[in-house]
Amino acid sequence: MTGLRSGDDVRQRDPRFDGVVRPSAVLPGAREALLPAPHGPDNHAANLLRTRGGELLCTWFSGPEEGSPGTNVVLSRLSGDRWEQPLLVAADPGRSEQNPVLSEDGDGLLWLLNTSSEPYDQTTAHVVARTSADAGRTWSEPRVLLAEPGAFVRNPPLILDDGTWLLPAYHCGAGGDTSVVRLSADGGRTWAGHQVPGSGDLVQMTIARRPDGRLLALFRDRRARRIHAATSADGRTWSAPEPTDLPSNDSSVQLTRLGDGRLALVYNDASLERDQFRWVTKNGERRKKALRTPLVVAVSEDGGATWPDRRVLQDSDSEYRQNELGYSYPSVIDGGAGRLLVAFSYLRKTIKYLEIGQS
Repeated sequence: MTGLRSGDDVRQRDPRFDGVVRPSAVLPGAREALLPAPHGPDNHAANLLRTRGGELLCTWFSGPEEGSPGTNVVLSRLSGDRWEQPLLVAADPGRSEQNPVLSEDGDGLLWLLNTSSEPYDQTTAHVVARTSADAGRTWSEPRVLLAEPGAFVRNPPLILDDGTWLLPAYHCGAGGDTSVVRLSADGGRTWAGHQVPGSGDLVQMTIARRPDGRLLALFRDRRARRIHAATSADGRTWSAPEPTDLPSNDSSVQLTRLGDGRLALVYNDASLERDQFRWVTKNGERRKKALRTPLVVAVSEDGGATWPDRRVLQDSDSEYRQNELGYSYPSVIDGGAGRLLVAFSYLRKTIKYLEIGQS
């Protein structure tokens, strides 16, 4: 991969980043690993998938920095108790590859979607797709799936009862960002878009089915105030998002449905609304940035109406105090056998993986 800055290779030799899953030193009963990160100092936006064949995969983007043409998509596989060295999957020397998501269709074909943009310009983004018939070991040539400039994804698609694919997406434009759902009735070949009303500044929609059969979507709030929620009966027509009691720090969240019907959500328990921030300098200007710590898992037994069961997965520490990037952008799936599997950006130095018990 091109574009690594001087000294980056030293950081990637951090002995902690060995991929070995071992008992957690801070979470009783949990296991954890820091994944290998040989492709760059900036590692972010993880997504997990357990295939029907039982293999566990993790994808993320890795490179010099977000927006750089040297930033690409990688994929690692859990082999026994060790995550393998990540495979470079999506690379375009003229574009920045970001926000990969994995899914598996009804025929066992794996899909990898990611956003690809011109350097440092999200309004030029489109969404690219690759497929794999061998559980992610080899991949097809890429094709543009969503060509509209400014198209972004972050969270995986959902297959509706009628077989329609529902992909949460969002659009980055000069006038701001809004959410949209994309639906495909032909196995991902063509897509139709449905705008989410009232979704200005609400992005990175994550969707799960509630016990009552309706769909629940939660949104990142770019104003760093509250996570917002919307519902739908069919995945096509959505209510306008409303603020929840959960804070948003203008960072990604992810929602999943557990085998017993409960919902699990991983998010940062911080917001500007609660004055949880640190001062940062960007483009020569000093501004407030909401904290990206602590990272919390919450479980709901009433379809997302309340989230009384909460547990801190990663809190601030001495390493975080030197790095405002924090612990963020989680992925969460039901690991079976009473476990939740979580992956998230660890100070953007690497991806951290957790296995925890469901409470």
